[in-house]
Amino acid sequence: MSESYSEILAHADQAVAETAATLADDPQRPAYHLFTAANWINDPNGPVYYDGYWHMFFQHNPYIADFGPMGWGHVRSPDLVHWEHCPIAIMPSPDSYDGAGCWSGSVVIHDGLPTMIYSGVADMTLWSADDDLPPSDRQRIPQGYYHEFVLEIDQETQCVATSTDNLQTWQKHPANPVIPAIPPGLDLIGFRDPFLWKEDDGRWYMLLGSGIKGQGGVALLYRSPDMINWDYLNPLYVGDPAQSGINWECPNFLDLGKKHMLVVSPHGRPVYWLGDYANHRYAPDGPPRRLDWGDVFYAPNSLLDPSGRWLMWGWIREARPRDQYAAAGWASCLTLPREISLDDNGNLNVKPAEEMKQLRQGMLFDEFVDLGAGEDKLLDVSGDRLEIGLNVNHHDCRRFGIQFRRNPNGRQFTELSYDYATNTLRLDREHSTFTGEVTRDPCECELILGRRETLNLTIYLDNSVIEVYANDRISMTSRIYPDLEQSQGIRLFTVGGSASVGTSIWRMGSIWD
Repeated sequence: MSESYSEILAHADQAVAETAATLADDPQRPAYHLFTAANWINDPNGPVYYDGYWHMFFQHNPYIADFGPMGWGHVRSPDLVHWEHCPIAIMPSPDSYDGAGCWSGSVVIHDGLPTMIYSGVADMTLWSADDDLPPSDRQRIPQGYYHEFVLEIDQETQCVATSTDNLQTWQKHPANPVIPAIPPGLDLIGFRDPFLWKEDDGRWYMLLGSGIKGQGGVALLYRSPDMINWDYLNPLYVGDPAQSGINWECPNFLDLGKKHMLVVSPHGRPVYWLGDYANHRYAPDGPPRRLDWGDVFYAPNSLLDPSGRWLMWGWIREARPRDQYAAAGWASCLTLPREISLDDNGNLNVKPAEEMKQLRQGMLFDEFVDLGAGEDKLLDVSGDRLEIGLNVNHHDCRRFGIQFRRNPNGRQFTELSYDYATNTLRLDREHSTFTGEVTRDPCECELILGRRETLNLTIYLDNSVIEVYANDRISMTSRIYPDLEQSQGIRLFTVGGSASVGTSIWRMGSIWD
C-alpha cells in the first residue's frame, strides 16, 4: 500500500532528524548562515514576514546530501538573526503534477492567508550525454546529482498551497496545477520559479523564468485577482543570449523607487538590470551586470519587508567534490540577508542587513594598524567565525591585502587584496587548503574608488563560507576548506607603499543558539 501524503512528510522529517543526530562537529559547516538541519539545500524560496516571524523556505532533499526530487524546507526567526527549524513544508506527491519535485517559488499573504506558489515537476528523465539513448531507454532521475548527465524535464506547471496554522503545515490546492501549460504559440526552454508582487490595481503579478528558443532568456508576466486564475500578459523582457544566456531561472523584480531591478539566474552567474517598468513591459538602462562577484552565489530570492526595504538571500553552493559533501551529511547554505537599494546617483547598493550586528559576541580587535612601505603585520587575533571590518587609507601603496585562515608558518591562507593601479579586488584561494579537488580559482572584480573615497571592506568568515562586501556596492561570495586546525591567523600587508588601516574584528555567534 502506498504512503499517504502525511506519511511522506513525516518520513522526510524523520530522515532529516536521523542524519542531523549523527553529524559531528564539522569544521567546515557554517554557524551563522542559514542551512537545513541535515542533507541537501539549494535555492532560497518564499521569504515572507508574517505574524511576528520571518520565514525562509528552501529547496530541500531530506534524504541525502545531494540533489534529488525537491521539497521545501522551512526555518523561521523572530528577529532575522536567530532561527529555528520547522517541519518540512511540502514534498512531491507521487504520480502527480509535482511527483518529481516541488521546485522554487514564492510565499505571499493573500487576503490574510499565507499562500505559496511553486513549480511542480511531473517527471524527469536522465541519461549520459555520451550514451545517445533513445527516449524509451532513458531512466527517471534517481535521488542523485546530475552534473554528469543531461536532464530533461518532461512537464513544469505552477501550483498553489495554503496554510492556516502560521505556515507550519501546508495544503495543496485542489485546483492544482493552476497554470497547467505554457502560453500558446511560444516555444520555450523551461517554465518555472514564480516571483510575485502586488500592484496598485489590487491584483497579483508574477514572473516565470524561461527562454524562447532562438531568441534568449525571458521573464514571462502573468496576472491574477485571486492566486488561482492566472492570465498570461506578455514577455516582461527578452534578453540577448550572448549577454544573459538562453534560459533564465529564479527571476526577481524589485521596485527600488527610481528604477526597477530585474534579476535572473541564467544557469551561471546571476545578473541584473536597472531600468523602467511601464505598461507591463521592462526597458533596461543598459547591458546586464553581475550581481555577486564570487563563484558560488546562485538563485537569489528577495523580500520587501514591513519597513519598506528589500532583503535578498542567495544559495551558497559547495566548491568541493560531490563525494566529500555527500559523506559529510550536509551540503550548501544561504547567504546572510542583504539590503538592496539605490544610492543618490541611481547606482546599486548592496550591504549586509543591519541586524547581523546582533551576532557579534565580542570585540577581538579594534585598532588602527599603520603599515610602512612593503610592511606586513600579523595581528594578535585569530578565528574561523569572524566579522572583519577594514577602513583603508592607502597613502601611496600600490596594493593592500589581508590574509585570513592563516596557519602559523604561512603555508595555508586565503588572501583578499585590492590593487590601486588596476582598481581590482581579488580573492585568492590558491593556498587555502591542501585537500585535493577543491576549487581554488581566484575571484576578482573591478572596484573604482572615488577621488577621496577610502576602501571599506567587511569580511564574514563562517568556517568554509566567505562573504565580502566592499564600499556598499560590491559583494563577493565564495568557499574555502582549510584543513589545518591552526589555520585561523590574520595578517595585513602592503606592496609598494604605506597604508593606515582601521581594523575591527568581532567573534560571531551561532544563529541557532
